[in-house]
Amino acid sequence: MSEKVLYFKSWLASKYINLLGDNSYDFKSILIIKMDEIGDLVTALPVFYNLYQLYPDAKQTLVCKSFNTIFFKHLDYIDCVNDFKEVTENDYDLIIDLRGTEETLHYALAKKPKLRLDRGSIRLKNKFSGGQKNEIDTNIEVIQPLLREHVIWSNKIVTGSEEHQKVANYLQEEGIRKYVILHLGARDEARRWPIDRYAEIITHINKTYSLPCLLVGGPDDKMLNDTCLALVKSKLNLNVVGEFNLLEYAALCEKAALFIGNESGPLHIAAAQNTPTIALFGPGVKDVFYPKNDTSIIHHYFLARKHKEQTVANSTIFSIKVSEVMKSVGKVLEE
Repeated sequence: MSEKVLYFKSWLASKYINLLGDNSYDFKSILIIKMDEIGDLVTALPVFYNLYQLYPDAKQTLVCKSFNTIFFKHLDYIDCVNDFKEVTENDYDLIIDLRGTEETLHYALAKKPKLRLDRGSIRLKNKFSGGQKNEIDTNIEVIQPLLREHVIWSNKIVTGSEEHQKVANYLQEEGIRKYVILHLGARDEARRWPIDRYAEIITHINKTYSLPCLLVGGPDDKMLNDTCLALVKSKLNLNVVGEFNLLEYAALCEKAALFIGNESGPLHIAAAQNTPTIALFGPGVKDVFYPKNDTSIIHHYFLARKHKEQTVANSTIFSIKVSEVMKSVGKVLEE
């Protein structure tokens, strides 16, 4: 099924369910479906914060991928489940589908909640009225019918003393006060800026600002980081893959002088924590996945069309020059 057909069916389902609803907006149980990657979940956090502000007594249940559950450790009003089958026997007053599939459509039609709001309807509307919007804007638009005067736009991740203590202990052990975070990886190789260019940036930061660089990422990034650091040949820098979980990494970002990296989950976490970020974008639509804050510098040679046809051989990310990124580094670190 094509994306547009799924969006249309989702729109029809919501229209049908909402016509049958009682329109009371008195919700005691809310189901949110967001089976997506890290960055997608982080850009959806304002949905949860606004729902809690509007319905503090309602229980929110989130269906998400297991690795995203940790983001809700300090939010006791949200229960996370990692398999949609765990909720199919339950009834909910409000269903918010931020990741529509045939399965979630059929479930909502069978259960007929008081109200169903879905991302597919918004994406369909935006495709016919000027194109896609920033992800945070789109997620907020999904719950627009519920919103009142005060809207929470922040998607800052809630961290606790445990995470901050872990970071403080690590930095103290390594003798680090001020530092720069870099993330070299990305799920799609066409979205990865070359590691030899990252090595030049790290060398520049070491020599010009005498700052260490901490290279982050998942298990798949460990070898990539080691290869890059071998090009730098400095003991100032550390490959910290495996040292921190996602919440601890968010706390690490809060204390960082700068984050530099490709479009990825670590970028969106850093931006959410208001860390100054230099974001390097490859294939993709302008604005949609850009960090939505005042502390980000975007480097993106976007194509109006055919961005999905880009490969490692012709990715626009290779158009980003080292000198451009060095200039952005100076803007942040010399302020």
